[in-house]
This record gives sequence, C-alpha cells and structure tokens, in this order.
Amino acid sequence: MRKIVRSVFVIVLILQCTFLMADEKKKKPVSKVPRGSGTVDWGPVAPVDAASTAAVRDAAAKIDRMLEDGYRRHEITPNATLSDSLFCRRAYLEIGGRIPRLDEIGVFVQSRDRTRREKLIDDLLGSHDHVSHMFNYWADILRLQDHPINGNQLAQPYHEWIKDCIRTNKPYDEWVREMLTAEGRIWQNPAVGFAMRDSNMELDAVDNMVQVFLGTQIGCAQCHDHPFDHWTQREYYEMSAYWYGVRTRAYAGDKKRFTKGNPLSRLRNELKKMDPDANTGGNFSRVINANLFEVWEQPRSLRLPHDYQYEDAKPKEVVKMKPIFGDAETVTKGKSSRQVLADWMTSQKNPRFAKNMANRLWKKAFGIGLIEPVDDIRDDSVASNPDVLDFLTSELIRSNFDTRRLQRTIFYTKAWQREATASDVDLSEPYYFPGPVLRRMTAEQIWDSLLTLAVYNPQSFTRPSTDELGQVIDMDLDKATVIEVQTIADEYNKNFSSGAQRTITRKRNSYKGMTLARASELSSPLPPNHFLRQFGQSDRELIASSGRDGSVSQILTMFNGEITHMMLERGSVIYDTVLRAPTFEDRVDAIFYSILSRPPRTPEQTVAKREINSAGSAGYGNVIWALINTKEFLFIQ
Repeated sequence: MRKIVRSVFVIVLILQCTFLMADEKKKKPVSKVPRGSGTVDWGPVAPVDAASTAAVRDAAAKIDRMLEDGYRRHEITPNATLSDSLFCRRAYLEIGGRIPRLDEIGVFVQSRDRTRREKLIDDLLGSHDHVSHMFNYWADILRLQDHPINGNQLAQPYHEWIKDCIRTNKPYDEWVREMLTAEGRIWQNPAVGFAMRDSNMELDAVDNMVQVFLGTQIGCAQCHDHPFDHWTQREYYEMSAYWYGVRTRAYAGDKKRFTKGNPLSRLRNELKKMDPDANTGGNFSRVINANLFEVWEQPRSLRLPHDYQYEDAKPKEVVKMKPIFGDAETVTKGKSSRQVLADWMTSQKNPRFAKNMANRLWKKAFGIGLIEPVDDIRDDSVASNPDVLDFLTSELIRSNFDTRRLQRTIFYTKAWQREATASDVDLSEPYYFPGPVLRRMTAEQIWDSLLTLAVYNPQSFTRPSTDELGQVIDMDLDKATVIEVQTIADEYNKNFSSGAQRTITRKRNSYKGMTLARASELSSPLPPNHFLRQFGQSDRELIASSGRDGSVSQILTMFNGEITHMMLERGSVIYDTVLRAPTFEDRVDAIFYSILSRPPRTPEQTVAKREINSAGSAGYGNVIWALINTKEFLFIQ
C-alpha cells in the first residue's frame, strides 16, 4: 500500500511540474516575475557593538557551563554541533527570517575564518532582514492591525515606528515606556498606536499589557478572583485604575472644543445638502474620524462592578491605584498615572519585566522557554535552569535593556549552535536544552524564504511610507469645510488608503495579483485565504496566537499555489541560477544548496539524474518543486 501511495505522489509531482521550465531550445516565455531594483532608504540598522564581542563571548560561555551542569545532573547527552551549512541556514532563518541565498551560503561555507559564525550572527543582527523578522515577531505579540475599529483608525505610522525602534535598537524599557505614556494623534506621536489598539477597552488593555510585558495572566480576575493564581478581582481593578483615565477618541459632542456641533454629523449633513447623492461614508468619514482619534489622559475614578461579591470591599466602591505586586510612586500633580505605571512596569526592580523578556527571547531562539508557558509566569513558576534565566535577566538589565545584545549572547552559545532535538518534547517536563527543538518555520519565514528563491532584491519591495500622512490629513475639525474634507479625502485615497497602498505596491511588484513583498511589508492581518494565514499567521486578535500546525490547505497551496509555481518560471532567482550553471552536477548542487542549504547525497543525486534524463530540462523544475515540498525545507534543522 505504501508503495502505491508513493508512486501516486511521484506521478502527481511530475504532472504538476513538467509544463514548467520549458526546454531551453524552445522559445522562452517572457518573464512575469518582478526583479526588484535599487534599495529602499529605511535608514541604517544599528550594528552590534564590536567592542563588546569578548564580553558577549564570555557571557555565552558562562551560559553553556550552566547548561552543561544540567546535562551532568540529569544525565543528558547534548546534541551534536551543526554543520556549517545548516548553521548558516538556521542563522538566516532565526535572525533574518529567511533562508540564505546561494551566494550567501557559498561565501560562508567556503570561509576559513575561525570566527565566521560570530561574524555571521553579528552581520545578520545588523541587517534589514533582522528588522523585518523581528517586526513579524512583535506584530504577533502586540496584535498589530492596519485598520482596527471598523477601518476608522489608522495604524501604519505606529507600525513604522515599531520597525524604527527595532532598526535603531532602542532600549526595550524606553520603547515600552513610550508606548505606555504617549499622547496625541498617531501621525504626531506614532507610539499612541499602542493605546489606540484597545480603544475604549481600558480593563482589557491592562490585561493585555501585563501579559505582554510581564508574562503574567490576570484576565480571569476582571470578573472574579483568579481560580488558578492568587490575583483577586479587587487587585485587578486597583491595577486597572492607572490606565482608566486613558482616552483614545475626542468626544464629538464637546461643545467647548467643537463650537459648531458634532463635526462628523455637521460635515456629513452639509455634504448631503450640497449633493444628496454624495457618499458621506468611505474616506470622507475616515479622514474626519482619524482626526477624532487621539490619546490623552483624563483623570477619573474607577469603581468596582455593581455585582462585586467579596467581603474586602463594597460594590461600586472607588478603588485606589495599586500595582499587582511591589510598590509604585504616588500619582502627583506633576506626574500622570500612566507615567507612574510606566515607571513601575519598566523598572529594573520589577521582578518580571526583564525576566519576561529574557524568557521570551530564549524561547524564540530555542523553541521552548526556560519557563513555560512564557505568558503565564507565576510566583511558583520554576525555570528548567534557574541559573540561566537569572543570568539572562541580569545581563538584560546590566546592558540597559539592549535586547539585541541579549540575542547575540544567546546565538553565540554552543547550545544554540547544536543540532535540533527531533523527538517530541513533553512540555509538562523540564527541557534541559541539549539543543533547540525541531520546529517548522513560521508562516512569515516560509513566505520570505520562497521570495528569496524567486525574487531578486525583495528588500526593494516595501509598502509606501506614511511619513507625509500628517501633512495631508491633519485638520481643525471645528473650522473644517466640506470642500476641505473632500480635498483631503481625495489625496488620502490616492496616496495613503489601504486600496492605494495595494495598488502602488502591486503595480511594481506583483505576480498574478499576488503582492511580492516581505511579510513585514504586507497588510496586517491578511485575508484568511492568503498564503500567510493558511500557514498560521494570526488574525491579530489574541496575543501571540500564530500557529505552526500543518493542514490539508497548506499541502494544496504548496502543490498548486502561485507562490511555488512562480519560482519555476523564467525570471525567478532559482530558475536563472539553474540555467547559468555549466554542468548537470553544478545545477543539482545549486538546487540543493539554494533550497536545503546542503549538497545532495549520493542517492538523491541519482534520483535527480534519473528524473532529469527522463524529463529533460523540465526535470530540473521537478526536482525544485519536490524539494520545496519536503519537511526538510519547511523545518528549521
């Protein structure tokens, strides 16, 4: 039975591929694959600090010694060290978010520099690839959406600001503090996007920020005392009181600010009087609403719910501001409650702020956190290796929350450079890190890797910037006229709307209607039928809710989807690479190194030769198509 199934698979494979990569002697099709040209001025990426290399190397060695003590105590044999080619592949995937190009892996494996691994790690950490990859990571955690709240709220300036924080390696505590305290409109101060993401959801916003920044879940205590942790409903409300004064939208009925009445209603009514058939919705309303969305603090008291049922307080009683643990400053006239909250949250003395980030970055590198689950740290949580977690936490604090340096330290370790553990790992048992765990690529890593195989210079394909948005859209709503709003709406529609952005991007880099840009440059979230959503990208509703599980739709997409067929047409990187190689051996080597970052084994070379001899030039396409449909391609070794 297995032989029959295998034979059917091979037949299907060949049928799917033989019409591609036409014989070179025949007329070759005109390329439909955009090449990409030039570079985008994203600004320079902050490089790693070369002067700290020795210190980072020593810190990594110390972590390895701690892990080796664990190996001895628990009688564990660490995994073998990765070969250079597979190390190169892992480094590009885990630091840059894509597989290496053929030339990149060729340079690395041929290097005789003893520090080549460290240098590759450093180069990738200082690359735009890393910025793109880390943005995808944070987009999942921060639930980034381009148009939350029914499309009336703009978010791209906030997303661009996050990329800029990553690019400049802004200290993590500063980055978080800015998000928690920012005020104004999003084109004036993009960090307000954090508060606007949960607009008019003050209690839920606190639950989300504690989970993201402290790795602790207190959400159950919003309605009742936490059943599995010690948080009480009263403590939840006391914590939420810091954020309760955050306002994210101007009150259109504010007669002092809007002396002519509700600006949205007024301008819509005036437009209807001018033209009864005019569309008062769409971008006309959107640019008005965009000017109503702004973040400021309006001090107000938070009361316990009317059905509060515990004896430590009475229903509807006003709660005092108090952090869920430790102490915070008293809110004074010169310091807002959000500033007090931000100082407490990001303090070096906060027992979970740095620990949470260290644990998250360790999990990102190894596939499992030192504490699991990473977003449910409790007082009784015990790390599988407490010494390592304590050390990582202290290193993050000592470096003034330099997350890139902490990642550099983790990547320098022997443990991270070991082969992946392929056996199933029981998360109910401690994992002692003989190496990273075997994982499938994220949806974004798969997409960006396929672009690497197909598109020249994918970094040149980026979504249009919103740097000039404020100059176009900003208006005084109390004085605005219908003509002014219509003019602004037209310009917004032409240059900044989601439709305009798709049109501009697709015009310069699309294939059969599919936008060929890095995952970080596509809209968020994408439609459910998009490749990225099919492979596990989240809908950005819940924190870190992306997935890596397989499905039938993924198989069909890899078998028949445009993204995989695109690379088998003239103009794609791998197609052109194969045609340039002078000999059969060189062509097969190029295919294997490009896709799997290793040379073909003897049996594989034999099968490839038989297929190519049988199918002619189309056989090269068959081999390419077969390899990108293997688990070896989809998994990070």
